[in-house]
Amino acid sequence: MSDYRDNIHGRIDPEQSGHLADGAWVQPISVIMTDRYPFQGRGRCWLPPSVCTLTPGEARELATSLLELADQADRIGARR
Repeated sequence: MSDYRDNIHGRIDPEQSGHLADGAWVQPISVIMTDRYPFQGRGRCWLPPSVCTLTPGEARELATSLLELADQADRIGARR
């Protein structure tokens, strides 16, 4: 089952940074998905915010995938 959201944004919280077991420093990136307006008759229920924390490497991988999908979507749209 899929849940659809109205907004998505990223945040860096300095409070979440720290050292890993190997001594490496990491500053996680939080990806937050929210619904804009609770219960506005959109045919679905409002959902509380959902948060996913990514390492910088995971965030880069996601960003690369999103850019590739955006390019593909542009190409599909240009053919119609």
